[in-house]
Amino acid sequence: MDKNVKRIVAMALAIGTVSAVAPATNLNLLTTKAYASNTNDESTLESLELYDDDGHTIKFYEDNDYEDRVDEDDVDEDTMYYAKTSSNTVSVDISGPKGKYVKVFNGTSDSKKGKDVNEDIKLSNDSIVTTLVIKVYGEDTDDHTVRNNDDDDDEYDLQSTYKIKVKYIAEEDTKDTKDANYDDIYLERLSIDSKMIELSESKTNYTYDVDSDVDEVTVRATPEDEEDDDVTIDGEDVDSDDNFKTKVSLDKGENLIEIEVEDDGKSRVYTLTINRGNTSSTSTSTATNAITSAPSTEIVKSQWVKINGVWQYNDATGKPVRNSWVQNYYLQDNGNMATGWLNYGGSWYYLGIDGAKKTGWQSIDGNWYYLDSQGKIQTGWFKDLDGKYYYLCSYGAMAYNTTIDGYKLGANGAWTGR
Repeated sequence: MDKNVKRIVAMALAIGTVSAVAPATNLNLLTTKAYASNTNDESTLESLELYDDDGHTIKFYEDNDYEDRVDEDDVDEDTMYYAKTSSNTVSVDISGPKGKYVKVFNGTSDSKKGKDVNEDIKLSNDSIVTTLVIKVYGEDTDDHTVRNNDDDDDEYDLQSTYKIKVKYIAEEDTKDTKDANYDDIYLERLSIDSKMIELSESKTNYTYDVDSDVDEVTVRATPEDEEDDDVTIDGEDVDSDDNFKTKVSLDKGENLIEIEVEDDGKSRVYTLTINRGNTSSTSTSTATNAITSAPSTEIVKSQWVKINGVWQYNDATGKPVRNSWVQNYYLQDNGNMATGWLNYGGSWYYLGIDGAKKTGWQSIDGNWYYLDSQGKIQTGWFKDLDGKYYYLCSYGAMAYNTTIDGYKLGANGAWTGR
């Protein structure tokens, strides 16, 4: 039997199959950077990114005072960068270079074994700061135990090195830091296609609905201090020269857009959710209708109620359900219906802005994720109903335009061959 055929059969037996509606037909919806994509022949990286265990980007800084930001596209080799997170694990994502091989080392000790990009790296809570060393080699290091030492550097043709000091911050410290970083940094005005959004100083999450045929909107975010504040909309810098506005493309369904206002190292992040058409899936439509038709203020038994603008569910005694599922919705410890990402029983779920648990392929914050029939996020290799193989990295986002375990993934995420 042909060697490649044997590998295909072995992979198929190892990863099994999962039923889903594949994203392969939605090429225009893929907008994120490729994971470990190789795009040039140089020895240096085009970009370097760090993610927490929720899949959120961790920012880089020039110094450990965490004031001067460094863009992931502007990192230089042989330079130390600094980052901080409350996540217990992180993962590294790179772009470029073509034909090169990258390993990530936890710490500076020679005994540390290298890991591939996108693998989880556990941070040391004891030493507080963990040094990550990212090395780019000219020789293939796969199927070898590569350590962080000069011998391996010589053997595999070391071509560039990057370093990041990651500081672990306890969650309570993170909250204090976040509150301190807010200070008096606010948006003065926020509009979508010239329609103003009513802002509140105590609120950073806003929702806006558009018709299903609207595939692009103009978002304008004007800060209070137009001279000193820096503003980014969906990752793009805007300023007074362009009236603090930019055009944003919309996928069908839910689109999450981050707007960051920054001044002197301190920042405030606004989350704008734009719903293009109906975001509810067939599997949750019945429950959604039940909520929509629920009484808005009356406290009743065994029904949904709306308290101060937030949905709750009263049990048979008339008390709010807490820390439990009701149909496809989760009620938090305060009784309020949860939305967004939810970690329950050690598994991650995604609840839409309507609170409904999502299943199947979902485009979230520009990444594709696959949630099984129970709503649990999936990782690793799997076979879709279209007969194609896909790879979901450690935090669930679909990889594409890259090579995983020696298998090439196309622009739609599907495996194309070796």
